[in-house]
Amino acid sequence: MADSPGHLQGLRVAVTGASGNVGTALLRRLTDPALGVAEVRGLARRQPPELTPYAGVDWHLVDLGEPASEERLPEFVAGVDAVVHLAWALQPGRRPGLLHAVNVDGTYRVARAAARAGVPQFVHMSSLGAYAAGARDQQVSENWPTTGIPSSQYSRDKSAAERVVRQVLGHRPDTVLTVVRPTLVLQPDAASEIGRYFLGPLLYAAARALPGPVAQALPLPLPALRVGFVHADDVADALVRMLDRRAPGPFNLTAEPTLDADGLARALGTRRIAVPAVALRAALAAAHAAYLVPTEPGWLDLGLGAPALDATRARTQLGWAPIHAGDDVLREFVAALGRGDGAPGPLLAPAG
Repeated sequence: MADSPGHLQGLRVAVTGASGNVGTALLRRLTDPALGVAEVRGLARRQPPELTPYAGVDWHLVDLGEPASEERLPEFVAGVDAVVHLAWALQPGRRPGLLHAVNVDGTYRVARAAARAGVPQFVHMSSLGAYAAGARDQQVSENWPTTGIPSSQYSRDKSAAERVVRQVLGHRPDTVLTVVRPTLVLQPDAASEIGRYFLGPLLYAAARALPGPVAQALPLPLPALRVGFVHADDVADALVRMLDRRAPGPFNLTAEPTLDADGLARALGTRRIAVPAVALRAALAAAHAAYLVPTEPGWLDLGLGAPALDATRARTQLGWAPIHAGDDVLREFVAALGRGDGAPGPLLAPAG
């Protein structure tokens, strides 16, 4: 929780992507009466139920991938003190043009609406995916190049979206621009959503049918991975601190420990089978081409190339310290994946 929420008292906040993984975690915080936030507006494509954490949110149903959304956004941002832009489409991966329209063009529309309305703070949710490839034995700070991993659609779009918000808002003296670059963000409530998005119906059903949280052996690529995880609630806490302090600039978010391939296997209670990355990529490409999985092989390129993150800046400038350890986040998420867990709402609904 923010140490001294002076700037949150009476704050009016507009949140895009409010019904998703990070969005619902942020709504849980912003709708807490103890923070004193005066108004929370949520933007989504589909109407969420009138349940916690959605209750009390002023909903605006808008598809950011549609050019006509530009006509709806001025009402959404009018008179607010901050826009938190979380909206991001992960699927359909087979339609990169549609993803670009939602993620990059949609980001431009939201940023331009905020600029025209004179919104005092704009918080843009980017990702470790915006970073260029890094050495596997280092953790990078926020000054690492944000040119992305060229073979990954997600990475290219994250990099492009950052350029968009800098172009539109980066030189406005009356706007605080905050860019957030988390590592992999998980929570049990999002297990069903993420499972459907990345595994597809067949593999998701198979994963749920396993006798334990994971199989007895897990194929992991060579060279070894190094990856971090962070809980959505800890990301929401960081966002609240950014709003409270009106903190500018980019912030990495990750929780220790950073896991290598052996650490991943230990965290999941299984053993590692080392597989050459080229073989895994070929298998993923074949499965994607055969419509067995929705995940295109660029995601593996991102996983192998993206650097691990150093979150020192968030810890020192925001006083942020994640409550959930990264390996615990992974274990809890995979257990929830096996159970088919989710949460109320059009995106997070549990598996049937």
